[in-house]
Amino acid sequence: MGVKAAAEKTADIGMASREVKAEETQATPELNVVVVARDGIAVVVNSDVTVEDLSLEQVRDIFSGKITNWSEVGGPDQPMIVVSREEGSGTRAAFEEMVMGKDALIADTAILQPSNGAIRTTVSTTPHSIGYISMGYIDDTVKTVKINGVEPSEENAANGTFPIVRPLNLITFGEPTGVVKAFMDFVLSPEGQALVVEEGYIAVTK
Repeated sequence: MGVKAAAEKTADIGMASREVKAEETQATPELNVVVVARDGIAVVVNSDVTVEDLSLEQVRDIFSGKITNWSEVGGPDQPMIVVSREEGSGTRAAFEEMVMGKDALIADTAILQPSNGAIRTTVSTTPHSIGYISMGYIDDTVKTVKINGVEPSEENAANGTFPIVRPLNLITFGEPTGVVKAFMDFVLSPEGQALVVEEGYIAVTK
C-alpha cells in the first residue's frame, strides 16, 4: 500500500516494511526509497512449547504445512497451530521473501491476523501455536525461538547473524522538499534514530 500510495501521489510519504521490488521501481522510476530503520522478524511460540531452536528450513516447512506436529522438530506429540499475517501485510511479504522463498506458500490452514500485536496475542493465548512478529513487538507474553542457533536480538539483527531482517522504508515520488524533506531528515538525525532504537528497531545511522 505504501509503495502504491507514493507512486500514485495519494500520500506525501509512503511506508513499506519490506524491500521495494524491482518491478515497482521500474514501473515508477521516480520513486525515492529511503531506508530509515531495520527490523528483525522473530518466530514466536506459546509458552507451552518446549522447542527452542529451529532451522530456517524447518520454519519454512512449518508455515507451508509440511511439518504439522511438534514431535517432528524435537518437541512433544502435539499439533502445531500456525498463525500468520494477512495477505498484503508488509511483515508477511518480508517473511515470504526471506523464509518461504519462491516455491513455498503459507498454508491455507494458518490463522490470519491483521497486525503484529494480534499475532502476539493469539500466540500467547493459543496452546502449541507458532507465529512471527516484528522484533519491536516481542514481550514476555510469548517465547522467541532461535533460528539456526541465533537469538532474535537487535544486536544479532544489526551484525548480520540473524537471518530474518527487513528494511523499514519511507518512500516519496521524486526527491522530497519542504516539510516532507524536513521530516525525513529528522527521522535520519541522531534524535530520530534514537527514537527508532527506543521503539525496539535498528538504527541505520549513528
